[in-house]
Amino acid sequence: MNTWKSYLSRVARGRDHAGDLNRKEAEIFFSAWLDGALPDLLAGAFWVAYRIKGESLEELQGFHDALRSDIKPLSRPSRLLPVVFASYNGTRRRANLLPLLALALTRCGVPVIVHGPDLHTCPTASPPDSMAETRVFSAQIFQHLGLASASSLAEADTLLRLQGLVYLPLSAWLPGLQRIFALRGNLGIRSSVHTLVKILHPFAPREAVVCAAVTHPPYLQRLQEFFLQTKMLALCFRATEGEPFANPQRCPDLFTCQQGSARLLLAKDKMPVSQLVDLPENTVSATSAFTLGVLNGQYPLPQPLAKQAAALLLMSGRCGDLTSARRLLRRTFSRIAA
Repeated sequence: MNTWKSYLSRVARGRDHAGDLNRKEAEIFFSAWLDGALPDLLAGAFWVAYRIKGESLEELQGFHDALRSDIKPLSRPSRLLPVVFASYNGTRRRANLLPLLALALTRCGVPVIVHGPDLHTCPTASPPDSMAETRVFSAQIFQHLGLASASSLAEADTLLRLQGLVYLPLSAWLPGLQRIFALRGNLGIRSSVHTLVKILHPFAPREAVVCAAVTHPPYLQRLQEFFLQTKMLALCFRATEGEPFANPQRCPDLFTCQQGSARLLLAKDKMPVSQLVDLPENTVSATSAFTLGVLNGQYPLPQPLAKQAAALLLMSGRCGDLTSARRLLRRTFSRIAA
């Protein structure tokens, strides 16, 4: 108890005066939290403290070390690197196109895992407000499309090999983190857990491509630093309502972290895209119908999603360069917005 109090006294001094834990201290602290050894009062205090302070690079590495020790990694289902998306936010103002992006990659032969909240928690996974009922989660769309989700890592491995794409609820592979994540519903604010889920995947550290999207600009640099330190492969960019798909009206800068360096792979659109796709209303049924319509050639694939897909086809090893990635997408999808 005294250890946790001393840690709290360092990190809970406000944005300007708070200190940081070192990597090992952060690992010890977060391991205790994952195991349920942290008293509820202190857990809430740490949650709020990190919401104010933010986590340092060493703290983020220590938290990640604690989580990795609980994961028995999956093996790659093919020679290609699987692409992993963290989908925990849902969308309120515009259609959630992450399932479309995931299915587009799968159709091109790339294995994909999307992890997020349990389906039964989705309606209450956002903070209580007047618009909460309109938030649409990827898990809901995948269920509507008939895609089976996994109840364990072993089942995720089987489903990934059978259908090329699987939705993996957080409780199915990291129940301790799911228990911590549930504090969001009680406290109504985000904290370090929401940063952590963006960098997690169930494979060996360098055996997958993480599609990491952030809402706040400072975290774009922080996550790139983390991926370079750990030598994990990642595509980093500004999120769309917190979800890791490119804004369908104006693609953000797409940065790659690989081979020890971060670089701008595709620059953001300077102007809104010239041909806007008529997007569906933000409901599960309308978004699911639109997703199927794009896959069936009824509607064009939005250009920003095509750019993001091309980047991920390159990083996964499916294509050798962006030109061949774009060519594959044109062969696979009869219509891509200009």
